[in-house]
Amino acid sequence: MALLLAASLARGDSLAFVDPLPPGAYAVGCSNVEQDFSRVGPGETAKNYWEGFADNGRDRYVTQLLIDPADALLFNVAVPNDRELFTNRATQQVAYALIVCYPTDARNPRADYPLPTGFSVPHMQRGAEAPIWADPSARWPVLLFSHGLTGSPLSNDYIVALTTLASYGYIIVAPFHGDPRFADVRIDNISDFAYAALHFNTFVEMQAIRPLSTSAALDLVLAHPQYRDHVDPARVAGFGASLGGETLLLQAGAQLTTTIGMSSKQVIVDPRLKAIASYVPYFGQTFLPAFGRDQKGLDAVAVPFLGISGFADTTAPVVATAEGVKRLTHSRELLALMGVGHYFDYPSAPDIFTWSLIFLAAHVLDDRAARVRIARMIAVRGGGDDRLLLDYTEPAPLAPGERDVIEYHAPSLDHYFLTADPTEIAVLDGAIIPGWNRTGFEFKSWTVESGRGIPTCRFFGTPGVGPNTHFYSIDPVECAALRGSPYWTFEGLTFAEDAPVLGDCAADRAPVVRLYNNGMGGTANHRFLTSHSETTAMWLAGWVIEGTVFCAPP
Repeated sequence: MALLLAASLARGDSLAFVDPLPPGAYAVGCSNVEQDFSRVGPGETAKNYWEGFADNGRDRYVTQLLIDPADALLFNVAVPNDRELFTNRATQQVAYALIVCYPTDARNPRADYPLPTGFSVPHMQRGAEAPIWADPSARWPVLLFSHGLTGSPLSNDYIVALTTLASYGYIIVAPFHGDPRFADVRIDNISDFAYAALHFNTFVEMQAIRPLSTSAALDLVLAHPQYRDHVDPARVAGFGASLGGETLLLQAGAQLTTTIGMSSKQVIVDPRLKAIASYVPYFGQTFLPAFGRDQKGLDAVAVPFLGISGFADTTAPVVATAEGVKRLTHSRELLALMGVGHYFDYPSAPDIFTWSLIFLAAHVLDDRAARVRIARMIAVRGGGDDRLLLDYTEPAPLAPGERDVIEYHAPSLDHYFLTADPTEIAVLDGAIIPGWNRTGFEFKSWTVESGRGIPTCRFFGTPGVGPNTHFYSIDPVECAALRGSPYWTFEGLTFAEDAPVLGDCAADRAPVVRLYNNGMGGTANHRFLTSHSETTAMWLAGWVIEGTVFCAPP
């Protein structure tokens, strides 16, 4: 029902359905991961080394296959002395390798490097060769790539994902996590409670060391003489697959579940990470969430997050993911693919990359057009069957003449209130007038003095005769009618917005939908929302959707 309503609401929005993005503009080159595959013994595969699977007690890792380790990208992680998180590896130095893929000149003459899996590393550096950049003078945004449990950047189709993302102008930094070096846990048994309980300490250690490795990989690239002058340290994001989604949230400051009793603990806080996109992200199971009891360990995460789940996924169930995403307070998007389990769904590839790249452009590149698109879109045309479940896009940083319009809620009244006035915001945030809390929803406006948009009339129900609520409108007919009514008191012009045309907003504006509580509770109240999912939730609770009334700057 909720999904059908979202689709119905979107029919009047010209940006609700978007076309898949065209191919990336750049050719892609990658760092040196040249290997001697003759070292792979009978009964082994190169993947055993890439992924870190031991052989009867004999360690295996990708570094053992590298022909030229001096020119590969290698680093150590210094594991903290914390036995609660690191039951076996506390105080140790753990070796890691990574691969970097980047936008290269279309004339790059270097050959692709074939892998025994049938895939190739494009335009790979050999020996001490330096990267060939598409634009040597540019500083490129960085995208940390964290693969799923027991995978590697070279396993299966991960190299395709790396190169696809790099082709859109990102430097991809992808460590080989080598998960089996820390825990004997495979993708097909992490949903088994008994198995998880039996191996829980090592499972915690394996999860906890992952964000240390992604953070250390970023350290290496930002300082490396071949990369440091070509990366933009202010524009760092992450893309995680499966357990990689959890890894990046942990890197951003989430707390990890450390006991079967659902205690949780923070592993690291890396403020360089500005946004996270993820595919089939692992948020744990309903019986054992990944981020503490009720996913409360996510409360400290302060970065935008996009999750693309599968409705048929039992390894990373969308129910557990939704519980976690609801706790996030910044921009957040959760969608699910119909009929998709815990695997890469090729028919949905256009959906996955289109959602992810628009989201990253909005929140890492500060592309305001992308911010409007991600706020308004509910699906990608063609490809898989993507369904938007949860969404909210916070306003971009303020420009001169702009103000955020903040929504508050008073639980005792079950009423909502809206203001852009700095004095009122300070009074309510400071509890000088107690009982009002921010809902976490806001949208942007212009000041009345800016000369932009149409000033908003603000009214309050006349005491003793009118409703105990505020009302806002930029419609001249509504404003005139209420100013002439004894039931309403005009309080002034508060903020300014553009008006919709035939229910639709211009391509550079975010629609704000007005909802009416239909008199529930004995008095009128309205909400003004940009979120599809929150609008749907209010409709399901009995509110009336009155349509798009403002077109806000992003």
